[in-house]
Amino acid sequence: MNQFKNAWAYAFVNWKYFLVLGLPVIAIEFMVAYLFTSLLEKNQYELISFFESNSLIIGLVLITGLIVQVSFIGGLYVSYMSIELNISINPINALAAGLSKFLPLLGASLLLNLIISIGYLLIIIPGIYLSARFSLFAAQIMFENNKVGESISKSWQKTDQYSTRLFMLTLGFLSLKFVSSLVFATLIPDGIIQLFILSVVDYMFIIPLGYIYFTLYKSLKRN
Repeated sequence: MNQFKNAWAYAFVNWKYFLVLGLPVIAIEFMVAYLFTSLLEKNQYELISFFESNSLIIGLVLITGLIVQVSFIGGLYVSYMSIELNISINPINALAAGLSKFLPLLGASLLLNLIISIGYLLIIIPGIYLSARFSLFAAQIMFENNKVGESISKSWQKTDQYSTRLFMLTLGFLSLKFVSSLVFATLIPDGIIQLFILSVVDYMFIIPLGYIYFTLYKSLKRN
């Protein structure tokens, strides 16, 4: 419970920093969500026409989104470390640091998303467990210069002793995020505002949960 409270306290104390860090992510998530939501309202012929007319824009949005999302994964851990060590690294430079490790972060993310997705298909719980066990991969890449396979295997090894606690914390955060998103989706009418709020809610839960993973990495590093 203390870890849960401390993670939220940390996120609130540093909310200005993480707001700037997350703005590109929130903007991209919002744009992609809006794009695909609008497509649901079109028939087959309208979809074909839309893709033919906007293929370049769609491609740019998706590629930009991929770059921003992957850079954010690494940049988030650089941000945690800079605050921890009281080193002045602005959010843009943190994202740039994530971008510098784009290929290993991308490779590990794609592989883990596939593995974890299979876990979620098996009644959800295995997916949450796998998410917790592989939670240190980004820290391994950013701070230990691990390659894709090594970052994944190291994360699995290092979290073994803490698997139950990590699972429960991850389950708690994801459950709370699901309930929060459901409440906002119910209260706010469908449209741009709802999509934006849901993007913000999603981001709000990433920061404290990621911080819990980071503190575990730091604790293991000291030992």
